[in-house]
Amino acid sequence: MKVVLAVALLCLLGFTSAYHELTPASSEDMLNHVQGNNYNIYVLNFWDSSKTDEATRNVYKDIESRLGDVLGDNPEVFYAKIDHADGKFAKLEQVVGVTSVPAVLIMVHGKGVWLSGTNSYLMTERLNDFIPAFKKSSAHHSNPY
Repeated sequence: MKVVLAVALLCLLGFTSAYHELTPASSEDMLNHVQGNNYNIYVLNFWDSSKTDEATRNVYKDIESRLGDVLGDNPEVFYAKIDHADGKFAKLEQVVGVTSVPAVLIMVHGKGVWLSGTNSYLMTERLNDFIPAFKKSSAHHSNPY
């Protein structure tokens, strides 16, 4: 009985500490989240599935891995991975201003910061620099900068 309770408690703690992963089917799905009247913190990871060379694939994998570490430490964040090659997200990219990939956008209540490039270390370190201001903004319903 104690083992069952211990396992249940560990599962509960594991589920409550994870960030919120969104799987939007289209621009409209994602825009409904980010344009909603809320103060959620969103991290959008823009990548391109049509890039098949090994170097680019490795960059995307590295960025996603490092993002996972950052997001794991920030359970209040809503995360979505957006495929630049998927035409269903063209409107979203136009609205938020995607100019190149890979790129990560962190935003709260319509205000955000772009992080782009192929250096996953610099990208995620900058994300770590911005997250405290975005958490404060989310909690106090204010501008992050």
